[in-house]
Amino acid sequence: MKESTLYEPVKRFLLRSGCSDVYAEVGNYDVLGLHGTVNFIVEMKTSLNFKVMDQALIALKSAQYVYIAVPQRKGQVPKSVQLLLKQYRIGLLYVDGQEVTVMVPARYSRTATKNNGHLTIRNCIRPYQDELIGGVKSGEKKTDYSVTIDTIRSFLRYSRRGRWTTVEQILDCCETHYANPRPSVMATLRAEWNKDWVETRKVGRKIEFRYKGDGDSDETTGRRQRTISG
Repeated sequence: MKESTLYEPVKRFLLRSGCSDVYAEVGNYDVLGLHGTVNFIVEMKTSLNFKVMDQALIALKSAQYVYIAVPQRKGQVPKSVQLLLKQYRIGLLYVDGQEVTVMVPARYSRTATKNNGHLTIRNCIRPYQDELIGGVKSGEKKTDYSVTIDTIRSFLRYSRRGRWTTVEQILDCCETHYANPRPSVMATLRAEWNKDWVETRKVGRKIEFRYKGDGDSDETTGRRQRTISG
């Protein structure tokens, strides 16, 4: 079982618990639910181990209610785990298919409220995170950078359709996450790791870009224009 398969049942559990919004992969946390001014964080793992316990302890600085979610286990919750969960007010959820069982209820913790950590983590929420699936591998996660690149790629491919485009034209139509968009977009599109889909040329003092593979060569474009005009 993958961690990501736990997400939908956990999301429904949070919504039933009163959360109005549920987000995946916010900051370093798997799942963040918002209930008014109260935060719920759920850390998911395929087994009940020390790593997920450590993650839950860290999450206490950002949420008033913290849960660990793991697949259904046989037997009782180990006493050592019960003691640790009780001491730090962390809850434990067992997920069996689409069903969630509360093995240990989370209790309200004031740690996040005292340090304003519940507000800090909310500043990390991005609009697309309510559509993500929690628990996916790092390389599969949607990020601010990946959203920016996907937006620019789609613009060059489908709106510009092989035409050379300046960075100013890109920024007129594409929202990015960069604090300094113009130099950052130019550097990103000229980076080695993006050369498989975007090509660059310099015209005078201007740098222009277009989607690789969709554009004709300048010679072909010229022949086509001459044919149409003739």
